[in-house]
Amino acid sequence: MNSLVEAKADAVVPPENLSDISFKDEGYSSAENIDSFKPGFISVGTATANNTSLQKSSVNNNSGEVLSIYQACRLAIAKHPLVASSYSSKLEKEADYGIAKSVYYPRIDFQTQLGPSRDLASDTETYGEGSISVTQTLYDFGGLQDTVASARLKAESANLRLARTNEDIAALTINSYLTILQAQELLNVYNSALDFYNKLLATFWERYNAGISSKADAQKVEVSLRSTQSQLAVQTQQLKTAKLLLENIIKQPVYDVETDVNILKMDIDRTLEESFSIALENNVGLKAYDRDIQSQQRVVSTKDSEYYPSLGYRLQAKNEYQRDNGEKFSLDAQLTLNWNLFNGFATDERIKKEEAVLKRMVATREATELEVQNVLSDAFNAHESSKKEFELAKEAYDSSVYLMSLYLSEFDLGIRTLLDLITAREGQTSAATREVNARFARIRAALNIYLEEGRLAEVIGLPLDKDPFQ
Repeated sequence: MNSLVEAKADAVVPPENLSDISFKDEGYSSAENIDSFKPGFISVGTATANNTSLQKSSVNNNSGEVLSIYQACRLAIAKHPLVASSYSSKLEKEADYGIAKSVYYPRIDFQTQLGPSRDLASDTETYGEGSISVTQTLYDFGGLQDTVASARLKAESANLRLARTNEDIAALTINSYLTILQAQELLNVYNSALDFYNKLLATFWERYNAGISSKADAQKVEVSLRSTQSQLAVQTQQLKTAKLLLENIIKQPVYDVETDVNILKMDIDRTLEESFSIALENNVGLKAYDRDIQSQQRVVSTKDSEYYPSLGYRLQAKNEYQRDNGEKFSLDAQLTLNWNLFNGFATDERIKKEEAVLKRMVATREATELEVQNVLSDAFNAHESSKKEFELAKEAYDSSVYLMSLYLSEFDLGIRTLLDLITAREGQTSAATREVNARFARIRAALNIYLEEGRLAEVIGLPLDKDPFQ
């Protein structure tokens, strides 16, 4: 029953006294502040039977290129199907804009007919005719301009929605990247706890063999060791999932990721009200809704113009081939006026329909603005609470390290029990876990704030908001 435990005990050289055990985390060290992150990179591999950690700190690597957060975002944006779909929608709206602009140009048509035709009244027979006509609407009380402006605004909206899709995919990629970094920090915590329990277990088997401690003490340590192994296995699986998610997003394997990235040091130096003001001005989603509303307003104006006449001209050059008179050429030039005087109130209903669509868009935009405000409020609360949680966790961690040093010394003097040692170690692991989670919670809160402010491109240096009309 204890063969595995005894084998582990034999593999670890036990210290003479418990006070000689290294109680500090060798794989994890408490951060000096919430912005402290070690530079370098980590290798992402596959866990094996002899490797309890999925990641190990690396100096040299031959597996592949180190993946930066900037490269990950670019790969995700270049390969994600949602971006491709949004880009196609942008091209569609730009084509609609090009079609709409055609009303500013004359229409030229060529028509020809071959075959005999007889006019029974004049007994005239023709064998064919051909014509070229030029028509154009010159003025319709603003309808032409509003049609073109509406199409242009829809194209701008599609471009902004593409930018928002880019931002969403970049944020998804960054979150997955952060999950890998966070999992590595937590694995360091659990690996350090595992090393401590291995040393403690070896020591208590030595004490048991020497008749100093009971076998139950060694078994208590084994229970804590197995519990830590279980936590480590769960954390390893979470990191595997994060790695797989990132690979699915960027469509290529991930070997190494950087640990020293600017986004880890993002901080918020403004109030919620200031942030919301920035979002109202720069949020890409809100900008897209504004363009949609402006476009729909032009659609309503276009329908209003149907109450009025349209003015234009028509030019036609016609050539006929008659049996008796030979070739006959004619040239027509007319000014045209088209005015629909009654259409069964269809124009009224069209205007009502477009006005209803406009009201719906305005309501949707207001709801989106409220959602942005709620997201910012939650993010600011999370940002502040994570700072407080980090301070409390750091204080608890420092206290637990000091407490463990005292307990180990006092255990040799017979003042403390094994349960005291295990409780102190669990407190140290718990505080370290809280500290890591608080640091990454702050980062994710800051990321959400920058995203809603429309400033994510600033953070990672990606051109997410290009204007196709420049």
